[in-house]
Parts: sequence; structure tokens; C-alpha cells
Amino acid sequence: MENLYTALAFVIVILIGYLCGSIPTGVIIGKMHGIDIRDYGSHNTGGTNVGRTLGKGAGILTMVLDALKCIIPMLITLLILSFTPLKNHLVQYKYLNETLLSVLAFAVFIGHTFPLFAHFQGGKCVAAFAGYALFVSPILFVLGCVIFFTLFKIKHRISLSSIVAIPSVFFISLIPMILDFTVLPNLTDFNGGLYITSAFMLHISFTTAITIFLSAALIVFRHKANIVRLKEGKEPETHFKNTIDNK
Repeated sequence: MENLYTALAFVIVILIGYLCGSIPTGVIIGKMHGIDIRDYGSHNTGGTNVGRTLGKGAGILTMVLDALKCIIPMLITLLILSFTPLKNHLVQYKYLNETLLSVLAFAVFIGHTFPLFAHFQGGKCVAAFAGYALFVSPILFVLGCVIFFTLFKIKHRISLSSIVAIPSVFFISLIPMILDFTVLPNLTDFNGGLYITSAFMLHISFTTAITIFLSAALIVFRHKANIVRLKEGKEPETHFKNTIDNK
């Protein structure tokens, strides 16, 4: 029965993750301003296009909500796994918590990129990934933000900052993964992951590193048109300005 319950748990988190990711926050915020954001700018539903079209406030709000699409289901799932008897009925695997959360998060990314509720036309997953990184490891999140905003201050292009910062987070995540394999194999040891108490924490291992790698690959793929424009020197700078409400 443990195998069955574990399989069901994975199916449930995949469905929940995909449905949460499919919530079209950019489209909703666009509708609140009387437009379909997919008809403007890059036709993307992410926070960058919302900000370019509706201004900084709308863009930042979209990014925050996109991050929360990942954080909230992960938080609820970890609370259930940590403080309810459910885990006693699942396969006793050392990295079960982390694996379930990683699968859930990647399902959110797929839902955000190909949303069920927005004709499978979604964003590029940067804000959703930021939510994942913040939850699993605030240290990784801060380091990723330092790289992202430093590059953005120099080049003024969110696309460039994203395709450099997120793969960089993957390489940084190899450090706690190596620590897990070597001097900190105990799951109650802090190795850079989320740590509230010993009963509510995440110990970073290969599962997180793999998830970050796959996420980085997805995000870079979603930016393929931006990469072409960057190579040709045609990628515009990112400036948030309300071009709709001011008309």
C-alpha cells in the first residue's frame, strides 16, 4: 500500500502544481486594465511584458503572484508532510519531501509556461522559479538575485539577466549537493536549504540540483528568441512604463 499511496501523492502534487501554475496572473491583471496582455508587446503573459505595457506596479504585482503560485502549494505540501501522519503511509525514502516538492514545483513551471486556463500561452517562468528558489533555499535566492540585479543594472535587459542568473543558481546549488554527499549527509544538518526548525526544513541534495538544472534549461529555451536578438544586438532594454492607462 505504501507504493500505491506514494504514487498517488506524486499524481496529486503534479496535478496541483500544474493547475496552480496555470493560473494566468498576467492575463487577469491585464483584464483588470481592460486589455488582453497577449495582444501587446511580446505577447507574453509574464511580469516583464505586463510591466512594459501597464507599468512597474502591474509588472511587479504579476511577478510576485507568479512566485506565490509556486511558494503556496509547496508550503502547504511541506506542512502536511512535516506535521501530519501522511508521511507514515508513504515509501520511506530519505529525500521524499524534497522530491515531492521538486516535482510539484516543476509541474508549476510547466503550468505557468503552458497554462490550461490561457490557451497554453504563458510566461517564461522566471518569477515562478524565483519563488521556488526562495522557498527551497533563501541563500540560493539571494545569490541569484545579486547576479540578476547586478547584470540588469549594467545591461538593463531582464532577458539577459535571467538567462545568466538562473543557470548560475544551478552551479551554486552544486555546493550544498556536494556537502550532502560528503560531510553533511544527515537530513537534520543545515546545508543551505530552508530551515525554520529541525522538523520543518529542506536539506538540499541532488534532487534540488536536478530540478534547478531542468528549470534553467526550460527558461533558456523559452528565451531562445531573446538570445537571437541579443546576438544580433537587437534586444531592447527593459523599461516599465504604462502605455495603456495613460492614453
